[in-house]
Amino acid sequence: MAIIPTVGRKSWSMRMLIGGIYLVLSVGAITMVYPFLVMLSTAVKSAVDVNDYAVVPKYLYDKGALFSKYAEIKFAGDIDAVNGYYRADFSKLETITAPQTTKLTPGQTVLVGDWNDFIKTLPMTYKQANYGPISGTSNCPSRLLDEYRSWLVKRFDNNIDALNKAYQEENTGFETVFAPFERTDQREWLPEKSTKMKEWQTFVSSLPIDFLRVVGCEQLFTKFLKEDKYDTDIKALNTAYGTHYKAFTDVHLTPDMPANPKARPDWEEFTRTILPFRFMTVTLTAEPGYRTYLSKRYLGNIAELNRIYKTKYTSFAQIPLPKALPETGTPLTDWMEFISKECPVTAIHALNAENLFRNFVIKKYVTVDAANKSYGMKMSNILELDAPYSLADWDYVSRNHGYLIRHFLTRNQSTVFGYMVLHGRAVLNTIIFCGAVILITLIVNPFCAYALSRYNLKYSYKVLLFLLATMAFPAEVTAIPNFLMLKQLHLLNTFWALILPSMASGYFIFLLKGFFDSLPRELYEAGIIDGASEPRMFWQITVPLSKPIFAVMALNAFTAAYGAFMFAFLVCQNQKMWTMMVWLYELQILAPKYVTMAALTMTAIPTLLIFVFCQNIIMRGIILPSYK
Repeated sequence: MAIIPTVGRKSWSMRMLIGGIYLVLSVGAITMVYPFLVMLSTAVKSAVDVNDYAVVPKYLYDKGALFSKYAEIKFAGDIDAVNGYYRADFSKLETITAPQTTKLTPGQTVLVGDWNDFIKTLPMTYKQANYGPISGTSNCPSRLLDEYRSWLVKRFDNNIDALNKAYQEENTGFETVFAPFERTDQREWLPEKSTKMKEWQTFVSSLPIDFLRVVGCEQLFTKFLKEDKYDTDIKALNTAYGTHYKAFTDVHLTPDMPANPKARPDWEEFTRTILPFRFMTVTLTAEPGYRTYLSKRYLGNIAELNRIYKTKYTSFAQIPLPKALPETGTPLTDWMEFISKECPVTAIHALNAENLFRNFVIKKYVTVDAANKSYGMKMSNILELDAPYSLADWDYVSRNHGYLIRHFLTRNQSTVFGYMVLHGRAVLNTIIFCGAVILITLIVNPFCAYALSRYNLKYSYKVLLFLLATMAFPAEVTAIPNFLMLKQLHLLNTFWALILPSMASGYFIFLLKGFFDSLPRELYEAGIIDGASEPRMFWQITVPLSKPIFAVMALNAFTAAYGAFMFAFLVCQNQKMWTMMVWLYELQILAPKYVTMAALTMTAIPTLLIFVFCQNIIMRGIILPSYK
């Protein structure tokens, strides 16, 4: 019978009441569902949009937002690198915007095409791998590390010991191997001669073009002028140069001394003290000065120089300019000192990637006018041509937006999955632990409850009172006594340490006794008349009728075991015995928020699936005990 009669529902006051009830229920549903949707949304975001609590991530429908995320992963979250290469002034990752909102014009398409062709001609000295891990964080997604580690697995036939021997490292697995650190903006940096660095360069050279970016120098020159020389005041630079630049990015690093005499001191200071040696050349006109410098440096003692340089010159006149940058030690120091103070400035030439690209364009189009016509520009000098870093990336995002969206939707989950699968035996330990707990729960507790229900023991009420008492205290109260007991039994760091404390549950026994008491006594009387034993009646009468309540018990046992963290970590401190929740806690200590949300989402899936596929049985287990 309905609580509200049909006639009563027709009154406006009752309809308003019913409408109010539905409104309250709807609001309550929204307040529950919305945080869950935000968690799902955060699980597919990154540092660029993690603080945007929109349920639908913006990058799914906005290419500008997708460009921001691409720039973040390409430059490994380095906002200074983003600003340097894109010739921009973004304050943080969240403020990165695309260079334009429309497709490339025909002229821009030609420019980007020439840029990509030019990149193919560059030696690896001018290239660096993209998509590295974000500095300052751990357990972050990285396309580069994923590719590198997969390459290493094949290279060493999945033998981490062979890798450790070759690289002289102590990695516990391939997931702990990181790429060599490259300081491409450091003046004297050169790839080290180690086996790892050599094989890293082999790996990088095998990457597709989208994994590689050009190492430029103009961002260093802009930073030098803006921060070191003119304190972000473009007017001060224009006053010093007698020019009308609108921004520091309009000032380009020329390959030789600038035509403007007022700009030469800054160019000279930059090339002498900051420009990386890999991107400069010194002509033979500097050779006499180099010999003179060394003669002064070693007081004309050629024997002393030979001892330090490990050479056999008979006089300083035999010393040539170095064909390659000295690696370390005194020869490198001498060369740096010579360049910074003694080398004729006219002998120094900047061979940075941007100038090489301008040479590439002039070689292809011969004249600036022809380049202007092809690119749709109005350059008066080829030095005005910027390397199209941002336009090339915008073109890549526009052409690959579907792939990038799929990548961003799965990258955090892939990181968590790889972390769980590759670290220890987390998945296997969790499966064994949960399976054993469910099995023992469905064996021990029903036997105990059946005995209390079938036999009228004089002390039954005392047992029930004890069971109720155990329900009055939280599990944390018994954690230390259980730990000490397991320690005395020498069971720490074993599955028994995880399983034994949860074998019997006062709550489950109390619940089952009430359920068993509700079962018809006539069935057991008929079984006794037919000569059935108690075990047979238990298996053929009690168990079939108790499947719903057993399902509820199994679900509760699974959620308790699956979500166990503190006690599981307390009694199993050996990493080989850690369960998924312990590893996830380890992951979340240093992982960013979006990876944490991805981990929480993924760990909720097993419990959710059980609810979805077993809801009918579970609901029967909840409802049936209320009927007698």
